[in-house]
Amino acid sequence: ADLRIGREAANRELYIYLTPVQLATQASSAGSAAGSRSQPALETYSFEFELHCLKGFTAIKTPSKGAPSISFHLDDGQKKGPLADAATHFFTTKPHDPDALHMSLTELNFFTAPQRKKPSLLTRFVRDPYTTGLNELSKIARVASDYAYGGVSSQHRLYEPYQMPTYRQLDTPADPMVLASSVEDGFEVFSKPTVLSKLQSVARGPEVTEAEFKLHLDSNGQVLRVDELKQKIFRGGMQMSLRKTLWKYLLDYIPWEASTEEIEGIYKKRSSDYYRMKQQWKTISADQESRFFLLRERRSLIEKDVFRTDRNLPYFEENSKGLELLTDILNTYNMYNFDLGYVQGMSDLLSPLLVIMESEVDAFWCFAGFLTRVERNFDLDQAGTKLQLSQLNLLVSLLLPDLSAYLDQQDAANMYFCFRWILVWFKREFNITEIYRLWEVLWAAPPNYHLICCCAALEAVKNFIIHSRLDFAAILKHVNDTAYNIELDKLLSTAEGMLQQLYDLRQRGGLPDEVVELLGMPAVAAAAAASSTASKSRPGNVLRVQ
Repeated sequence: ADLRIGREAANRELYIYLTPVQLATQASSAGSAAGSRSQPALETYSFEFELHCLKGFTAIKTPSKGAPSISFHLDDGQKKGPLADAATHFFTTKPHDPDALHMSLTELNFFTAPQRKKPSLLTRFVRDPYTTGLNELSKIARVASDYAYGGVSSQHRLYEPYQMPTYRQLDTPADPMVLASSVEDGFEVFSKPTVLSKLQSVARGPEVTEAEFKLHLDSNGQVLRVDELKQKIFRGGMQMSLRKTLWKYLLDYIPWEASTEEIEGIYKKRSSDYYRMKQQWKTISADQESRFFLLRERRSLIEKDVFRTDRNLPYFEENSKGLELLTDILNTYNMYNFDLGYVQGMSDLLSPLLVIMESEVDAFWCFAGFLTRVERNFDLDQAGTKLQLSQLNLLVSLLLPDLSAYLDQQDAANMYFCFRWILVWFKREFNITEIYRLWEVLWAAPPNYHLICCCAALEAVKNFIIHSRLDFAAILKHVNDTAYNIELDKLLSTAEGMLQQLYDLRQRGGLPDEVVELLGMPAVAAAAAASSTASKSRPGNVLRVQ
């Protein structure tokens, strides 16, 4: 298969060209009889169609007669093929190039499953022809574009299952259309260039102090210049003494615009609401509970999880008040949001909040605010987490293209080895004091910034993964082994530098719309003004969070 690259790429259309090498002999024979008849022979033995027109295909793996074959069906009713898997049927790129790829369908593994334990290409084609076709062609496009515009990197050569031939340099217009990836309807699409600026290590800012926070309060206790304050928290976190107060704002327990008098009223109402819900489950009799399977199941799961949550911390030692409060809050949340209830992992999100708040009521409402942000992490079908893993894969393809290419080769592009990072927001990768700082940064950051942090964590291990040729199982083990060995300052600095790369690409109009929406980026003009303002106010740091 060959992707037409060059001037026609501006049309953003992909074509499939398949031409048997034996056509030359057949066309020659036909031409000796009548020279003008060679062109019909060419049309007979080659075809092309636009990728989006592919409706489906028919694959005959074990025919009663003849060789296995594949026929393509287009949405206008046309049928292309069949392509037979006979030893004499070879296919090459068009136009013909003596140095181009020559492989039979057998060599291309259409009908022969590879040695690795994964479905063969034919099997994947049968299950989902459209997805498989696009995914396989996107890999070809990545390699073809490298050859067309400046050669292939040594990393790409390592990943190819066979030795790639040397392609001639294609003629390109003065303003070439360099292929790059984005996502459309879940598929990788090659269109505009994605040339990132160099990743810079960004110096982190200082912590927000109590004195600095007071400058953001008016005489009524309302918080002023909220965006500016959140920007400072994003860049440097806050002092320990401020967390009990500011976390309530960051987690939507207390509105930023609330006055001191209004805050007191909120505390009273929220306290009343909490204890009312707590009494609901506390007063359920054993007889009632015997007919309430879901409640029994969740209470049992809570007891098991609480027993193993942060037991290394003094606050949650055996028979401590902390364990009792952890249990009560989780059971009360089960009544507050019975549709979601309790899912394993929630106790990890609550424990740091309880340690900081030192109040059952305050910890509960901060926890409820936190879960509003990450509720989809706990979908029973894991759809929310899988969506984030897919979004992470998109970001990795932009920020870490070499790692992305390697993961594709290892069938690890599902990013499942990052599942734990996303589920509990790195809770099991850092000690408790580092989690305080990381979470407050994430709460003040642009939407889905935790995915940028995942990219920063992968940047630190990508060279080892690639050079060690780790398969999926080994990648999963290595990533899990990095727990408590990740340098938080370095991760945050790298993540901020990556976000700046994406902002710079956004300025040049090369950032996919999906990423713009994912990170809640402002309009280009607003982003430029923000970067300009930040550059003047803080030398060396040109990023502002909108």
